[in-house]
Amino acid sequence: MKTQKMFYHLILCILTDIVRQDKQTFISLAKIKIKAVIYYIKAIRFIRRICIGIVLLILSLVVMICGFIFLHVAFLYYFPLSKEVKALVIFSLGFVYFLVPLGVLLYFASQGFWMKFSKANTLIQKVLGMVSEDKNK
Repeated sequence: MKTQKMFYHLILCILTDIVRQDKQTFISLAKIKIKAVIYYIKAIRFIRRICIGIVLLILSLVVMICGFIFLHVAFLYYFPLSKEVKALVIFSLGFVYFLVPLGVLLYFASQGFWMKFSKANTLIQKVLGMVSEDKNK
């Protein structure tokens, strides 16, 4: 009887130790996955900043292309139109040349775009879903 009790106690100790190790393994795996997601998002942030720098370099090119706009001004200067129509055309061209690239720049520089582009949203949801499943076990 005493031997049987000791045997059950030994099995119980072994099983609790295995469960404790498995729990620690699940927790450590969850921590590793969270750290991997953090590094992934930091890499995306780094790439985003590089792309913003490239966009700013391209913006310098756009400023050089502004000389193209002066062609419009020169042609409009020699067209036989009234001053009001010429001013309206120049104003509308300036408005389009400024706002369209600004909208494109803001869209591509947004964090939401980069989260969707890099699929970091789905990665975060997968990892957080796995972490919550690991905690439930």
